[in-house]
Amino acid sequence: MSAHRTRRELLAAGARLAPLTPAGAGAAALIFPAAAQAVRAPHIQKFPMPVFDETDRLQRLIRLELLLLYCYRQVLGAGILNHGAQVALATFPAHEEAHVNALERRLRARGGAVPPGPVSHAQANRYLAHRGVGGRLGQLKGPLDAVRLLLTLEQVTIGAYNMALTGVQDTDLVELICQIMANEAQHDAMLGMQLPPFKPASAAPYGLVSGLQ
Repeated sequence: MSAHRTRRELLAAGARLAPLTPAGAGAAALIFPAAAQAVRAPHIQKFPMPVFDETDRLQRLIRLELLLLYCYRQVLGAGILNHGAQVALATFPAHEEAHVNALERRLRARGGAVPPGPVSHAQANRYLAHRGVGGRLGQLKGPLDAVRLLLTLEQVTIGAYNMALTGVQDTDLVELICQIMANEAQHDAMLGMQLPPFKPASAAPYGLVSGLQ
């Protein structure tokens, strides 16, 4: 056998050895995708991720924004927050209204129907439960309960925007989503400051904000 092997022979040899390790399996998939499919463990069942077009994504984001807007209005209107939190969050409903308006313009331009928001505590609480958010409107026991509800819902909203970025192709819509996500991250930070130990580190505990999925 020749001491000098060609690049093709080396790649072929690597592909034969690659399936022996998880890292090798990844290398084989890059070199010979069909071969990698053949050696994949047969007992692993893959479930397809749900596919949403941009109209669907806009409707889902608007529903979430309307829920967030409703919760801010109800919490701020109930007088349950302490004075500092009431002042810090006072402008947030106007921000959410601006988000809804901007998303609705994009949705209407695509011929999509604007979804309704919650109209009662009971309806909003069902939506909160569906999204795994703790705390219920009308049952909050104090200012910390209220802040935790809003903070978790903000993080769920940020997570929804973060996921939306993986499937949006329209560059103008990508820019809008990034702008809204950045504003929601500011809300996240301000809400974090209203919780113990009430220090700046509570506002930005992580270098990157990706929300809750």
